Amino acid sequence: MSLGTVCHAASGPGNSSVNERLAREREFHDERFGGGDERPADAFYAVSTEAEAHYRRAVREIVATGIKALEYGCGAGSEAFVLSELGANVTAIDISPVALERAKLTASTRGIAVSTLVMDAERLAFADHSFDLVAGSGILHHLELGSAIDEVVRVLRPTGRAVFIEPLGHNPVINLYRRLTPGQRTHDEHPLMDEDLDLLRRRFDRVEMSYFVLSALAAFPLRNRAAFESTLARLQGLDRHLFYRVARLRKYAWMLVLELSGPRF
Repeated sequence: MSLGTVCHAASGPGNSSVNERLAREREFHDERFGGGDERPADAFYAVSTEAEAHYRRAVREIVATGIKALEYGCGAGSEAFVLSELGANVTAIDISPVALERAKLTASTRGIAVSTLVMDAERLAFADHSFDLVAGSGILHHLELGSAIDEVVRVLRPTGRAVFIEPLGHNPVINLYRRLTPGQRTHDEHPLMDEDLDLLRRRFDRVEMSYFVLSALAAFPLRNRAAFESTLARLQGLDRHLFYRVARLRKYAWMLVLELSGPRF
């Protein structure tokens, strides 16, 4: 595994706000991955297991020996290691050098090869049509989406696909929690909204969206009790039924898995 540094910093007075945003993101994630402590908000991911499993399955189904895959962000929940073990040629990028050092240690421990680079996901240092797959867990909502998707489209091959798991930003209960706990996230992150999903539809011929976690949030208080797993399973089943039967409820889900194909260059 190689650890490289390819940081693209915007230049010029008009880009000072971009540089400041990138610096804030880097500092936040360096501190997060360097400290090793779980944030209080991380506990909520106990109810998102179905979404995470769907994301992993969607990514792994694409992999064939020899394909070139790019992972956006290689911190917690990274698929880079599994993709490499399945035979993909994997490159993982992150804005946080600390996150990449942790990824390097994980890869070394597992004896697998993953190329890692410190890089701004909005200004990739790869040639056009370099990858068969671009994937990321909880990364797009930290980026300026238009710039990031332009780069995803640019580096994908015509037959390439992209898979992301991201939070949505319409649920008023979840948004209240976000407002009450600003220290648990970066200043600039923004859960995806309808206009963000419309942007994806303009840039890809096919956009598949799978929605997760609505009533399942009610299982959270039981996470340390014996009844948690069975309660969560029932509520996840209820959510599947609601999202299938009542389309207007989908926007109030917490998590969304995006499967994108047919990039429009």
